[in-house]
Amino acid sequence: MTDEIARSRAELIPKGYLRAAVNLANIALVEGDPATGKFEGVSVELARDLSMRLGCRVEFVTYPSAAKILEKVDQDEWDIAFLAADPAREDRLLFSPTYALIEATLVVREESPYRSFSDIDMEGVRVCVTRNAAYDLHLARRLAHAKMVHASTPAKSLDLFVNGNHEASAGIKQALERFVSEHEGFRILVEPFLIIRQTIAVSCSHSSAGLLVRAFVQDALQQGFSENVVREAQRNGVALAN
Repeated sequence: MTDEIARSRAELIPKGYLRAAVNLANIALVEGDPATGKFEGVSVELARDLSMRLGCRVEFVTYPSAAKILEKVDQDEWDIAFLAADPAREDRLLFSPTYALIEATLVVREESPYRSFSDIDMEGVRVCVTRNAAYDLHLARRLAHAKMVHASTPAKSLDLFVNGNHEASAGIKQALERFVSEHEGFRILVEPFLIIRQTIAVSCSHSSAGLLVRAFVQDALQQGFSENVVREAQRNGVALAN
């Protein structure tokens, strides 16, 4: 191990093990129970692969939303975070290459007239959104007429949509599909309004660590993801990048 790699490794895992921040609201990529410590999903398997490469164990640090992960960027709670790349986050984070692509779409009431994103972007339409989610940042740039109503987590956004009598709620496709399967009278717009580029991020203050993470993802893209990552991607309908 060269001195440079040793320094990068020390910067990435200052505690001697890898602390991986995961957003439990993003069920396309991670599901688990913090009480039992059992986790599964594409992000989980990638974190395990990275820890094996580093020769250390991994511990998962769970958050209810991407916003909560972002709040802790420089508070020494995590070493890497599984987050979507977005220009609005580049002042705080260094992003790896994209490892997976997931869709963001909208759920509406079954009897509503909305069939496409352009139908939604009208005066008087209110869209419930999780604050600082990747799709929130995107909609803030794209919506010209509809108004966004913010909630702190995806679950609270859906509650707001249902109980507040708003017109739509934004979210990742897998989470909205689960919601529709459990609640009658709702449907999902077929066409996604955003393809979210999922990455592994580190703090901007840890540039050497960022190089190690970037190399890890680049190698996976070039040589192929592990069998466990591929299995979890297939199980959850996640498109791995190539």
